[in-house]
Amino acid sequence: MSAWRTVLITKPCRLSMKNLQFVYEVKDEPTITVPLEDITVIVLENNRSIMTTALLSFIAENNIALFSCDSYHMPNGLFTPFHQHSRLSQIAHIQVEMKLPLKKQIWQKIIMQKISNQAALLRYFDKDDFQVRVLETKVKSGDSENLEALAARRYWSLLFDDFTRDQKGLDPRNIALNYGYAIVRGAVARSLVSYGLLPTFGVFHCSELNAYNLADDIIEPLRPMVDMVVKKLEIEDELDVHLGVDVKSALLNVLVMEMKLKDENVLLLNVCDAMVQSFVRVMKCNDVTKLQLPWIE
Repeated sequence: MSAWRTVLITKPCRLSMKNLQFVYEVKDEPTITVPLEDITVIVLENNRSIMTTALLSFIAENNIALFSCDSYHMPNGLFTPFHQHSRLSQIAHIQVEMKLPLKKQIWQKIIMQKISNQAALLRYFDKDDFQVRVLETKVKSGDSENLEALAARRYWSLLFDDFTRDQKGLDPRNIALNYGYAIVRGAVARSLVSYGLLPTFGVFHCSELNAYNLADDIIEPLRPMVDMVVKKLEIEDELDVHLGVDVKSALLNVLVMEMKLKDENVLLLNVCDAMVQSFVRVMKCNDVTKLQLPWIE
Protein backbone atom coordinates (compact mmCIF):
# COMPACT_ATOMS: atom_id res chain seq x y z
CA MET A 1 0.00 0.00 0.00
CA SER A 2 1.68 3.20 -1.20
CA ALA A 3 -0.87 5.79 -0.04
CA TRP A 4 0.18 7.63 3.08
CA ARG A 5 -0.53 11.36 2.84
CA THR A 6 -3.11 13.15 4.90
CA VAL A 7 -4.33 16.52 3.64
CA LEU A 8 -5.61 19.23 5.99
CA ILE A 9 -7.62 21.99 4.27
CA THR A 10 -7.74 25.16 6.39
CA LYS A 11 -8.37 27.96 3.84
CA PRO A 12 -11.23 28.78 1.47
CA CYS A 13 -10.24 27.02 -1.75
CA ARG A 14 -11.25 25.08 -4.83
CA LEU A 15 -10.44 21.38 -4.86
CA SER A 16 -10.43 19.44 -8.08
CA MET A 17 -8.55 16.74 -9.98
CA LYS A 18 -6.56 16.81 -13.20
CA ASN A 19 -4.51 13.99 -14.70
CA LEU A 20 -4.96 11.97 -11.48
CA GLN A 21 -3.57 14.88 -9.46
CA PHE A 22 -5.29 16.47 -6.46
CA VAL A 23 -5.45 20.20 -7.29
CA TYR A 24 -5.58 22.76 -4.46
CA GLU A 25 -6.32 26.34 -5.55
CA VAL A 26 -6.39 29.32 -3.19
CA LYS A 27 -6.89 32.90 -4.35
CA ASP A 28 -3.61 34.81 -4.78
CA GLU A 29 -1.52 31.73 -3.90
CA PRO A 30 0.32 29.21 -6.08
CA THR A 31 -1.69 26.15 -7.05
CA ILE A 32 -0.59 22.95 -5.32
CA THR A 33 -0.92 19.48 -6.83
CA VAL A 34 -0.47 16.10 -5.16
CA PRO A 35 -0.75 12.64 -6.76
CA LEU A 36 -4.14 11.28 -5.73
CA GLU A 37 -2.70 7.79 -5.34
CA ASP A 38 -0.64 9.11 -2.40
CA ILE A 39 -3.63 10.44 -0.45
CA THR A 40 -5.49 8.39 2.13
CA VAL A 41 -7.23 11.04 4.26
CA ILE A 42 -8.57 14.53 3.51
CA VAL A 43 -9.85 16.79 6.30
CA LEU A 44 -12.03 19.73 5.21
CA GLU A 45 -11.67 22.11 8.12
CA ASN A 46 -12.87 25.17 6.20
CA ASN A 47 -16.57 25.36 5.38
CA ARG A 48 -16.02 27.59 2.35
CA SER A 49 -14.19 25.03 0.25
CA ILE A 50 -15.54 24.01 -3.16
CA MET A 51 -15.00 20.46 -4.46
CA THR A 52 -15.74 19.16 -7.94
CA THR A 53 -17.97 16.11 -8.38
CA ALA A 54 -15.21 14.44 -10.40
CA LEU A 55 -12.91 14.61 -7.38
CA LEU A 56 -15.66 13.43 -5.06
CA SER A 57 -16.35 10.45 -7.30
CA PHE A 58 -12.65 9.55 -7.41
CA ILE A 59 -12.49 9.75 -3.62
CA ALA A 60 -15.36 7.26 -3.38
CA GLU A 61 -13.93 4.88 -5.98
CA ASN A 62 -10.51 4.83 -4.33
CA ASN A 63 -11.70 4.67 -0.72
CA ILE A 64 -10.08 7.91 0.44
CA ALA A 65 -11.45 8.94 3.85
CA LEU A 66 -12.97 12.42 3.57
CA PHE A 67 -13.83 14.29 6.80
CA SER A 68 -15.95 17.39 7.27
CA CYS A 69 -15.56 19.54 10.39
CA ASP A 70 -17.93 21.52 12.59
CA SER A 71 -17.71 25.19 13.61
CA TYR A 72 -15.13 24.22 16.23
CA HIS A 73 -12.95 22.57 13.55
CA MET A 74 -13.56 19.11 14.96
CA PRO A 75 -14.29 16.20 12.57
CA ASN A 76 -18.06 15.66 12.51
CA GLY A 77 -18.69 13.69 9.33
CA LEU A 78 -17.09 10.97 7.22
CA PHE A 79 -17.76 10.34 3.54
CA THR A 80 -17.43 6.67 2.63
CA PRO A 81 -18.28 4.92 -0.66
CA PHE A 82 -20.95 2.39 -1.40
CA HIS A 83 -19.50 -1.05 -0.81
CA GLN A 84 -17.39 -2.21 -3.73
CA HIS A 85 -16.15 -5.50 -2.32
CA SER A 86 -16.83 -8.32 -4.76
CA ARG A 87 -18.28 -10.53 -2.02
CA LEU A 88 -20.16 -7.88 -0.08
CA SER A 89 -23.37 -9.89 0.26
CA GLN A 90 -21.56 -13.01 1.51
CA ILE A 91 -19.46 -11.12 4.05
CA ALA A 92 -22.41 -9.01 5.21
CA HIS A 93 -24.50 -12.11 5.88
CA ILE A 94 -21.67 -13.74 7.83
CA GLN A 95 -21.21 -10.57 9.85
CA VAL A 96 -24.88 -10.13 10.70
CA GLU A 97 -25.22 -13.80 11.67
CA MET A 98 -22.24 -13.82 14.06
CA LYS A 99 -23.08 -15.58 17.31
CA LEU A 100 -22.88 -13.80 20.64
CA PRO A 101 -20.17 -16.09 22.15
CA LEU A 102 -17.79 -15.24 19.28
CA LYS A 103 -18.54 -11.54 19.64
CA LYS A 104 -17.73 -11.75 23.35
CA GLN A 105 -14.46 -13.56 22.67
CA ILE A 106 -13.46 -10.93 20.12
CA TRP A 107 -14.27 -8.11 22.54
CA GLN A 108 -12.30 -9.84 25.30
CA LYS A 109 -9.25 -10.05 23.07
CA ILE A 110 -9.62 -6.44 21.92
CA ILE A 111 -9.81 -5.13 25.48
CA MET A 112 -6.89 -7.27 26.64
CA GLN A 113 -4.77 -5.76 23.86
CA LYS A 114 -5.98 -2.25 24.60
CA ILE A 115 -4.98 -2.60 28.26
CA SER A 116 -1.64 -4.11 27.22
CA ASN A 117 -0.99 -1.12 24.93
CA GLN A 118 -1.97 1.32 27.67
CA ALA A 119 0.51 -0.33 30.03
CA ALA A 120 3.19 -0.23 27.33
CA LEU A 121 2.62 3.48 26.82
CA LEU A 122 2.99 4.12 30.53
CA ARG A 123 6.35 2.29 30.42
CA TYR A 124 7.32 4.35 27.38
CA PHE A 125 6.91 7.50 29.46
CA ASP A 126 8.66 5.91 32.48
CA LYS A 127 5.43 5.59 34.45
CA ASP A 128 4.60 2.69 36.77
CA ASP A 129 2.39 0.41 34.69
CA PHE A 130 1.61 -2.30 37.27
CA GLN A 131 -1.85 -1.04 38.25
CA VAL A 132 -2.93 -1.24 34.59
CA ARG A 133 -0.89 -4.23 33.43
CA VAL A 134 -2.24 -6.47 36.17
CA LEU A 135 -5.76 -6.17 34.74
CA GLU A 136 -4.95 -7.52 31.29
CA THR A 137 -5.08 -11.24 32.14
CA LYS A 138 -8.21 -10.77 34.28
CA VAL A 139 -10.44 -9.69 31.39
CA LYS A 140 -13.23 -12.23 30.91
CA SER A 141 -15.33 -13.03 27.85
CA GLY A 142 -17.22 -9.91 26.80
CA ASP A 143 -15.31 -7.99 29.50
CA SER A 144 -18.21 -8.86 31.79
CA GLU A 145 -16.60 -7.07 34.75
CA ASN A 146 -15.91 -3.92 32.73
CA LEU A 147 -12.18 -3.93 33.45
CA GLU A 148 -11.75 -1.63 30.47
CA ALA A 149 -13.26 1.20 32.54
CA LEU A 150 -11.19 0.37 35.62
CA ALA A 151 -8.00 0.23 33.56
CA ALA A 152 -8.91 3.56 31.95
CA ARG A 153 -9.33 5.33 35.30
CA ARG A 154 -5.95 4.10 36.47
CA TYR A 155 -4.32 4.77 33.11
CA TRP A 156 -5.41 8.40 32.76
CA SER A 157 -4.41 9.26 36.32
CA LEU A 158 -0.94 7.84 35.66
CA LEU A 159 -0.40 9.19 32.14
CA PHE A 160 -1.44 12.78 32.84
CA ASP A 161 -1.39 14.82 36.03
CA ASP A 162 -4.63 16.44 37.17
CA PHE A 163 -6.65 15.10 34.25
CA THR A 164 -10.17 13.80 33.72
CA ARG A 165 -11.15 12.12 30.48
CA ASP A 166 -14.21 14.27 29.82
CA GLN A 167 -15.10 14.10 26.14
CA LYS A 168 -17.18 17.26 26.36
CA GLY A 169 -14.79 19.24 28.53
CA LEU A 170 -12.74 22.24 27.47
CA ASP A 171 -9.39 20.80 28.50
CA PRO A 172 -7.39 21.07 25.23
CA ARG A 173 -5.85 17.66 25.91
CA ASN A 174 -9.32 16.12 25.70
CA ILE A 175 -10.05 18.09 22.56
CA ALA A 176 -6.79 16.88 21.03
CA LEU A 177 -7.59 13.28 21.99
CA ASN A 178 -11.05 13.52 20.43
CA TYR A 179 -9.58 14.95 17.23
CA GLY A 180 -7.00 12.18 16.97
CA TYR A 181 -9.51 9.44 17.75
CA ALA A 182 -11.86 10.78 15.06
CA ILE A 183 -9.11 10.55 12.46
CA VAL A 184 -8.12 7.00 13.44
CA ARG A 185 -11.79 5.99 13.60
CA GLY A 186 -12.16 7.17 10.03
CA ALA A 187 -9.15 5.14 8.94
CA VAL A 188 -10.67 2.05 10.58
CA ALA A 189 -14.02 2.69 8.89
CA ARG A 190 -12.21 3.04 5.57
CA SER A 191 -10.65 -0.40 6.04
CA LEU A 192 -13.97 -1.96 7.09
CA VAL A 193 -15.69 -0.73 3.95
CA SER A 194 -12.82 -1.88 1.71
CA TYR A 195 -13.20 -5.45 3.02
CA GLY A 196 -16.95 -5.52 2.53
CA LEU A 197 -17.99 -5.16 6.18
CA LEU A 198 -20.94 -3.15 7.46
CA PRO A 199 -19.57 -0.65 10.01
CA THR A 200 -23.00 -0.30 11.63
CA PHE A 201 -22.94 -3.80 13.19
CA GLY A 202 -20.41 -4.06 16.02
CA VAL A 203 -19.38 -6.85 18.33
CA PHE A 204 -19.77 -4.74 21.50
CA HIS A 205 -20.95 -1.28 20.47
CA CYS A 206 -24.52 -1.56 19.27
CA SER A 207 -26.12 1.88 19.32
CA GLU A 208 -28.87 2.29 16.73
CA LEU A 209 -27.79 5.92 16.38
CA ASN A 210 -24.18 5.05 15.54
CA ALA A 211 -23.27 4.23 11.95
CA TYR A 212 -19.77 3.12 12.98
CA ASN A 213 -20.26 0.68 15.85
CA LEU A 214 -17.74 -1.80 14.45
CA ALA A 215 -15.16 0.95 13.92
CA ASP A 216 -15.60 1.87 17.58
CA ASP A 217 -14.82 -1.75 18.49
CA ILE A 218 -11.77 -2.16 16.27
CA ILE A 219 -10.21 1.18 17.20
CA GLU A 220 -9.68 0.35 20.89
CA PRO A 221 -6.10 -1.08 20.72
CA LEU A 222 -5.11 1.89 18.52
CA ARG A 223 -6.20 4.65 20.89
CA PRO A 224 -2.93 4.69 22.89
CA MET A 225 -1.11 5.84 19.74
CA VAL A 226 -3.18 9.03 19.82
CA ASP A 227 -2.55 9.29 23.57
CA MET A 228 1.18 9.10 22.85
CA VAL A 229 1.02 12.04 20.45
CA VAL A 230 -1.03 14.19 22.84
CA LYS A 231 1.32 13.40 25.72
CA LYS A 232 4.37 14.34 23.63
CA LEU A 233 2.76 17.61 22.56
CA GLU A 234 2.60 18.69 26.22
CA ILE A 235 -0.56 20.70 25.65
CA GLU A 236 -1.24 23.01 28.58
CA ASP A 237 -4.64 23.78 30.08
CA GLU A 238 -4.30 27.51 29.58
CA LEU A 239 -3.99 27.22 25.80
CA ASP A 240 -6.86 28.18 23.50
CA VAL A 241 -9.25 25.26 23.15
CA HIS A 242 -9.05 25.63 19.36
CA LEU A 243 -6.12 23.45 18.39
CA GLY A 244 -3.45 24.97 16.19
CA VAL A 245 -2.41 23.66 12.79
CA ASP A 246 0.80 22.19 14.24
CA VAL A 247 -1.16 20.16 16.78
CA LYS A 248 -3.64 18.93 14.17
CA SER A 249 -0.85 18.02 11.78
CA ALA A 250 0.83 15.98 14.51
CA LEU A 251 -2.45 14.20 15.22
CA LEU A 252 -2.99 13.45 11.53
CA ASN A 253 0.50 12.00 11.37
CA VAL A 254 -0.51 9.29 13.85
CA LEU A 255 -1.69 7.38 10.77
CA VAL A 256 1.90 6.95 9.62
CA MET A 257 3.30 6.02 13.02
CA GLU A 258 4.39 2.42 13.48
CA MET A 259 3.04 -0.34 15.70
CA LYS A 260 4.14 -3.93 16.09
CA LEU A 261 2.17 -6.55 14.20
CA LYS A 262 3.42 -10.13 13.80
CA ASP A 263 6.89 -8.98 14.95
CA GLU A 264 7.08 -6.35 12.22
CA ASN A 265 6.91 -2.56 12.33
CA VAL A 266 3.74 -1.59 10.45
CA LEU A 267 2.22 1.83 9.70
CA LEU A 268 -1.01 2.40 11.59
CA LEU A 269 -2.89 2.78 8.30
CA ASN A 270 -1.73 -0.66 7.26
CA VAL A 271 -2.45 -2.00 10.73
CA CYS A 272 -6.10 -1.04 10.22
CA ASP A 273 -6.22 -3.12 7.04
CA ALA A 274 -4.52 -6.10 8.70
CA MET A 275 -6.84 -6.01 11.71
CA VAL A 276 -9.93 -5.86 9.54
CA GLN A 277 -8.71 -8.59 7.21
CA SER A 278 -8.08 -10.84 10.20
CA PHE A 279 -11.54 -9.97 11.58
CA VAL A 280 -13.05 -11.33 8.37
CA ARG A 281 -11.07 -14.57 8.85
CA VAL A 282 -12.36 -14.84 12.42
CA MET A 283 -15.94 -14.53 11.19
CA LYS A 284 -15.49 -17.10 8.45
CA CYS A 285 -13.67 -19.66 10.61
CA ASN A 286 -15.40 -18.93 13.92
CA ASP A 287 -11.90 -18.81 15.45
CA VAL A 288 -10.90 -15.80 17.56
CA THR A 289 -7.23 -16.87 17.54
CA LYS A 290 -7.02 -15.60 13.97
CA LEU A 291 -7.61 -12.01 15.10
CA GLN A 292 -4.46 -9.94 14.64
CA LEU A 293 -4.06 -6.99 16.99
CA PRO A 294 -1.12 -4.57 17.18
CA TRP A 295 0.98 -3.77 20.20
CA ILE A 296 3.33 -1.05 21.40
CA GLU A 297 6.85 -2.02 22.35
